[in-house]
Amino acid sequence: MWLYVIIFLMLSGLLYMSFEARWLEVKRIFFSKKADSLKVLHLSDIHIHRLEVDYKKIKSAIDSENPDIIIMSGDYIEKPGHVEKFLEFLDYIRGTHKIYFCFGNHDYEAFEKNDKLLEEFAERIEKRGIEILHNRSACIEKNSKKYNIIGIADIRYSHHDIGQALEDRCIDAVANIAFSHNPDVVLEIPEGKVDYLFCGHFHGGQIWAPFDLEFKLLRDEKLCKLGIKRGLHKINGMNLYISKGLGNVCFPLRFMSRPEITVFYMP
Repeated sequence: MWLYVIIFLMLSGLLYMSFEARWLEVKRIFFSKKADSLKVLHLSDIHIHRLEVDYKKIKSAIDSENPDIIIMSGDYIEKPGHVEKFLEFLDYIRGTHKIYFCFGNHDYEAFEKNDKLLEEFAERIEKRGIEILHNRSACIEKNSKKYNIIGIADIRYSHHDIGQALEDRCIDAVANIAFSHNPDVVLEIPEGKVDYLFCGHFHGGQIWAPFDLEFKLLRDEKLCKLGIKRGLHKINGMNLYISKGLGNVCFPLRFMSRPEITVFYMP
């Protein structure tokens, strides 16, 4: 009897986790309540081969929110064979939106740190009118206000160069909005240089376990050890937001960590 109960509970748990991996959440973070706020939509951790959320739901959410810009903060693929599927996904969701990119650790690992292959992947992305901010910034304007959009390369393999990323900022911008894959980079950004930092990488834990076991066993990042794993935090004067991401690693399952699109209303 108990064996059947255990089997039933295990199967029920797996079915729920499979359902949650498809259950998209759109989160809105209001740094401003003004009607003319700059609207920034953030996508992270696509992991295209284990993305369970329906493409139509993602596109519908993006079109409904109608952001001024989209930022995508890495981990799109895990193997070269995933490139075509990811580009099809990108073509489907992008519409006419202005999109800014950076890469994550899995994107570098996919090409076994072969810079030439990564450059070819980047070129195919840029041909779609998408701007890859690899340690550099772009200045955009809305309602006579300028904003710096700063892309910082992934910290894991020391690709990041914060000084270079900050070099070309508009000095009269009202806000410096940075994005990177691994949120540990917040600990290296000089105080006062960045106002907002949007990252992913942790998947919000993806599959929750008691006593933070999913972080203690699978993560070695500094922020995890400080108990900072998802959502909004204030660190070194910066507003750091860590997205739970859209896709999955290892298993196409989630528990208490729904896939996420985040929309920020900026001052």
